[in-house]
Amino acid sequence: MAPMRRVIKFGGTSIATPEQVRSAAEHVARLVNYGEQIAVVVSAPGNLTNELLTAFYCASDNQAAFVETCEFVTLGEEQSVYLMSAALRSFDVPAQPFLPRRTENWPLVADVEDNSPLAACKINEERPFKLRTQQTVSRFRRFVLPHLRVGAVPVISGFFAVDSAERIVALGRGGSDITAFIVAAQISADELVIVTDVQGVLSADPRLADNPRLLEELTIEDLEIISSAGARVLHPRALKFHAPHLRVRLCDYRELDQLEQTGTSVLGRSQTTLLRNPEQLSMLTVLGEVSELAHLQETLLSWIREQQLNIASMSLSNRFACIYLPSQIADAAYASLHAALMDKFPELTSVSLRGEVGELKLRSGRFIDEPGVLAEVTGVIANARINIIEVITGYTDISVFINWSDMDRAETLLRHVLEHYTG
Repeated sequence: MAPMRRVIKFGGTSIATPEQVRSAAEHVARLVNYGEQIAVVVSAPGNLTNELLTAFYCASDNQAAFVETCEFVTLGEEQSVYLMSAALRSFDVPAQPFLPRRTENWPLVADVEDNSPLAACKINEERPFKLRTQQTVSRFRRFVLPHLRVGAVPVISGFFAVDSAERIVALGRGGSDITAFIVAAQISADELVIVTDVQGVLSADPRLADNPRLLEELTIEDLEIISSAGARVLHPRALKFHAPHLRVRLCDYRELDQLEQTGTSVLGRSQTTLLRNPEQLSMLTVLGEVSELAHLQETLLSWIREQQLNIASMSLSNRFACIYLPSQIADAAYASLHAALMDKFPELTSVSLRGEVGELKLRSGRFIDEPGVLAEVTGVIANARINIIEVITGYTDISVFINWSDMDRAETLLRHVLEHYTG
C-alpha cells in the first residue's frame, strides 16, 4: 500500500513564535514517523508581512517596483522556512528548504499579470497570474518528489513564485493558500490540511455573530461560495487549483495533537457543468413601483409556501418581481398570485404570465475570479440572434432564461463556452 501523502500549510498565526514553530514541527515529525510523506507550506510568522511592506513603502517613499518589493518581502516566509526546517531536523526528520530566492531548485513558476503594489494589510488579494504548468511539473518532479520518496520533508515558502524571467513575484496577499493547493496537485497529495486560527469553517464570523457552530463537513462548491462571499477561511483563487481527488481539511493550530482528524472536511470536487432544466417553465411577472419591498418579498414567500410551489428561480426589485415555475401549474398559480397581491399592494400595476420558457444553468468555481465570463455567455447567445429573457447570477452559477424553442441551439453554444473553463 502506498504511504499517505499529505500537504500541511501553516498560516502566520499558527507559527507566530519559535515555540509555535517547534510545536508544529513536532506534530509533523509524528506523522512522518507513522510512515506518511509530508510536504509543508509556510506563511510568514504573525504580522511580519504587514510590517515588512510598511517598512519598505516608508523607506522607498512608495516608489519601489513590484519585483523589488517581492524580493524584500520574501524575508518573512524565508524566516518560517528556516525555522521549520531546523525544528524538523531537531526531531531527526530530514528537511529540505525551498526558497524562491534559490531559483536553481525552486519549483513553482508563474507569470503575474498585475504589478500593482502589494496590499500592506492582511487580506485575500486578487492578483491574476498564469501558472507555467510544464515548467512547474518538471521542477516538482526533479526537486521535490525525490525528497518525499526518501522520507524527507520539503518545506516550501508560500505566497511566492518565480516568473519566466526567474524574478521573484508574489501571488497576492493570502497567496500561501494558493501555493498549498498547487503543491498538493503537483505531488498528487491525498490530503491538504490548512492550519489556521479557527476550528475550521464556522456557520458565521465569530466576531459578528454569537455561538457559530463548526461545520464538520462541507462540499467544495459551498467552500468556493463561502470564500468568495467574504469569509476569510481560504483564498478563493486557491480552489482553482484543487485537484480532483484531493481531500481538504481546515483545522485549528491549537488542536495539533489531532492534526489528522479535527476541523472541517471539504468533500467532493469542483466541476464545470451545464445543466438543462428538463421542465418547460412559465414566467410570472408582477409589475409596479413598491414602496415596501420587504413586505412584498414576505408576501411572495408566504404565497409560495402556502401553495407548495416548487419554483425554479425568482428575481425581485422595486420595479418588478419575476417567478419561474413549471408550466403545468402556471395558470393556477397566476390566479392565486393575483388574489394574494392586488388587495395588499394597490400600487402594483399588473400580474402577467409568459409561457414556453427554458432555463440553462452554467456552474463553475472558475467563474468567481474570471472577469468577462458573463459578457462571454450572453455575447455568444446574442450573436446567434437568440433572445435572452433574463440572466440570474450568483458567484458560481449563471442561469440563462430563453425561449423554449431556442434551447437546443443555446445549449450547444454554451457547451463550447464552457470548454474554456474546464480542466
